Amino acid sequence: MTKKLLARIHKEFKRLNTLTMVVVGVGAVLLVVLYATIYQFVLATDLMTWIPGLVIAILLFFLLGGIIYMLIDNHDDRVRDMTGKTIDLEMHQLRAAYNRAKSLQSMASVMRATLSFERVVEEALDVCSLALEESGVPRNSLVGAVFLYHGRKLTPVATRRFPNIDEGKIIKGQQGIIAQSLNNAEMLTIESPRTDPELRQFMAFQNCATAVCIPLRAGYQIFGTMVIGSSTPVQFDQEQFELFDAVADQAVIALQNAQLYQRLEAEKQRIIEADEEARKELARDLHDGPTQSIAAIAMRINFIRSLMSKDPEQALSELEKVEQLAKQTSKEIRGMLFTLRPLVLEAQGLTAAVEAVITRLRDTDGLNIKLAGGDNGDLLNDSAQSVVFSIVEEALGNARKYSEAKLIMVRFWREDNLFVAMVQDNGKGFDVQDVNADYSSRGSLGMINMRERADRIDGSLKLESAPGKGTTVTLVVPLEKHGRRVAMR
Repeated sequence: MTKKLLARIHKEFKRLNTLTMVVVGVGAVLLVVLYATIYQFVLATDLMTWIPGLVIAILLFFLLGGIIYMLIDNHDDRVRDMTGKTIDLEMHQLRAAYNRAKSLQSMASVMRATLSFERVVEEALDVCSLALEESGVPRNSLVGAVFLYHGRKLTPVATRRFPNIDEGKIIKGQQGIIAQSLNNAEMLTIESPRTDPELRQFMAFQNCATAVCIPLRAGYQIFGTMVIGSSTPVQFDQEQFELFDAVADQAVIALQNAQLYQRLEAEKQRIIEADEEARKELARDLHDGPTQSIAAIAMRINFIRSLMSKDPEQALSELEKVEQLAKQTSKEIRGMLFTLRPLVLEAQGLTAAVEAVITRLRDTDGLNIKLAGGDNGDLLNDSAQSVVFSIVEEALGNARKYSEAKLIMVRFWREDNLFVAMVQDNGKGFDVQDVNADYSSRGSLGMINMRERADRIDGSLKLESAPGKGTTVTLVVPLEKHGRRVAMR
C-alpha cells in the first residue's frame, strides 16, 4: 500500500515536471512572437538589433524553467520521503493499537472463560509488557510482577523473568513507590528501582533503569499492585498510561469475580455442612425423643396385653400412662415439624411464630418465657422476619439447653430507624471468648450461624454473658433496608 501511494505521488510530480517543460516551451514561442511583434512592427527596428536580446531572454526563460524543474524534482523526493515516514509511523501506531486491542480482547476472553485470577494477572502482565515492547524496549529487558495482598502483606502471584531467589518474597507495601501508588490510587514511575526501599529486595529490579507501579484497587478496596520494570530507560506516554489503567481495571474485575466465586463456594460448603448438621441434629432429636417414646409405648402396650386378663384395673392405669406418653410424643413431633417449617410465620408473622415457640417450650420443658413488644415484629418485611425468627429460635434453644435460667425474656422494640430484638436470661452464663473460640474451631454452628444470618439482613449481633450473670443476645436490623413500607412512612 505504501509503495503504491509513493509511486502515485512520483507519477504526479513527473506530470507536473512535464507540464512545466510544456509551459516553458510555449512561453519561449510566445516570447519570440512578442519580441518580433514589438521590435519589428511596433518599433520598426532592424532585426539584428533585437535578436541578441531575444536570445538572452529565451536563455533566461529556459534557465528559470530548469530551476523550477529541479525544485519540483527535489520536492518530489522530499514529499515521498516525508509521506513514507508518516505512513510508516501511522501504520506502526495502528498496528500497536490493534495489538493492544487484541491483547485486551484476549484478556477479556480469559476473564469470560475462567474464574482463575492467576491466569488473568498473567495476561495482564503480557499486555503491559507488549506496551513497553512497542516503545522499542527489548523483550529480554522486561521484568514484572503482580503483588496481591494476603493478610497485610503483598505476595507475588505472577512474575516475569524473576530469578528463583525472588520467588516467594513478600513485602508490606508501606514504603517507597508502592506505598505512594496505593495511597494515592495512581500510577507512578521511578528511575533506578534499586534505590526503592522495597523493590530493591528483589534481584529482578536491581538492573532496571525504569519501573512503573500500577495499583489494583476498586473504590476503597485494595487488591495489590502490578510493577513493570525495564533495564532500558523508558518515557511513558499518555496512551501507555491509559492502557495500563484499562488492564488494571480488567484485572480488578477478574479479582472481584474470583473473590465472589470463592465466597459463593464457601457459602455453598457452609450451607451443605449446616444442612448436614441439621440432619444429624434432627436424627439425634428423633432418636432421643419420639423414637424412644414410641418404643416405650410399644413395650407398655405389650405389657398391657398381658395384664388384660390378669389385672384389668392395672391395665387401665397403664393405658392412661400410654395415652399421656402418646400426647407428649405428639407435641415433640409437632415441635420438630414447626422447626423444620414454621407455617405460622408465613401466615401470621414474626410475633405469632415466636409466641408459638415460647408456648412449645413452656409445654415441653416448663420454661418461664415472656415476650414484650410483640407488636413491633410487624416493622420488618417478610424476609427479614424469617431471619429474625431463626436467630430468636436459635437463642431460645441455646437458653433451653445451657442456661438453666428461671426466666427468659424476649423483647422487640424500635430505636430511631432500627429494629431491635433481644433474648435475655438470668441463667448461669458463660465465658464469651472461650465459647467463640470453640465455635470458630467447629465451624458454622451456634453463634457463628446466628451472625451469618444477621449479615444477610445487614444486621449486627451482640452477645453479652459472664459466668453467673446470665446471657443477652441482641440483634439490630436497619429498617431503612428491611422495614415494611408502611413502617417507613
